[in-house]
Amino acid sequence: MEPFALNAGEGWTYRYGIDFVVKSGEMNPGRGCAFTEYVTKKGEEPPDHTHRTEDEIFYVAKGAVSFHCAGKEFELSEGGFVYLPKGIKHGYNILSDGEVRLIAITFPVIEAAGTGWGGFVADMEKDAELVSQP
Repeated sequence: MEPFALNAGEGWTYRYGIDFVVKSGEMNPGRGCAFTEYVTKKGEEPPDHTHRTEDEIFYVAKGAVSFHCAGKEFELSEGGFVYLPKGIKHGYNILSDGEVRLIAITFPVIEAAGTGWGGFVADMEKDAELVSQP
């Protein structure tokens, strides 16, 4: 593993319903955490889901989003942050009328790290269409 850097707009772009730019993946360089950035809008939210092997962090770079997890609601706008632990069903609703830019960071929990990660980003890296790369 070697250090690396990417400029704005660089990364591995996967089309997985919408385009996700993977800056550090589970299979591509990085592997300690996955760092993805994407732009989305109302109507493109994923269904509620649970991550079996990874905790997840979202940072709202643009727009407003309401995250829900474990019976709690978190309404966040630009600069907002939410931590969502593995094994708990969660999702979000976009509140903004325009586009929303999210940064999502996932990382394996200790018990998953020794047996392989295989989380959301690895699934995308294996199964989605790679549309650009650095």
